[in-house]
Amino acid sequence: MEKNIIPIGADHRGFALKTSFVTWLNTHGFEAKDLGAHSAERCDALEFAKKMADEFNSNGPQFGVLICGTGQAMAMTANRYKKLRAALCTNAEMARLAREHNDANVLALGADITLPDAALQILEVFLKTQFLGGRYAERRDKLTELDGL
Repeated sequence: MEKNIIPIGADHRGFALKTSFVTWLNTHGFEAKDLGAHSAERCDALEFAKKMADEFNSNGPQFGVLICGTGQAMAMTANRYKKLRAALCTNAEMARLAREHNDANVLALGADITLPDAALQILEVFLKTQFLGGRYAERRDKLTELDGL
C-alpha cells in the first residue's frame, strides 16, 4: 500500500514543531515531504504557503500542514491560492469540524500558542477525519468557485 504524502512547511517559529511532526508522520503510515524551513533561522512564513500551493498544483496531495508562530500568516496566505482550503485549528474539535464541514485540506497551526501534545492530537484528528459531503459539499464548491492565485 502506498503511503499518503503529506507536504509540511514551517517558518523559523514553527521549525521545532514541524520537525516533530515529520517524525510522527513517518512513523504513523504517512510520508512527510519537508518543504522547509530547515533551521530556526528567521525566514518568511509566506514562502512556505506558496510552496504548499505548488505541491497541490503539481502533485495533488490530499492534505498539507503549515506552521508558524500563531498559524495566522500561514492560513491567511494559503487561502489565497486555488486548491488550498487552510484551517487554523487550536484544538482537536476545530480540526474535526474543519474537515467534516469545510473539507479543509491544509492544517495551519501556531507553534507559539499550541502545546506540542495538543498539536499532535490536532494533526491526528485532522488527518483521520472524513469530510461529510452533502450540504457541506455545496459550501466547499462555492469556496472553490471564488478563484484565487
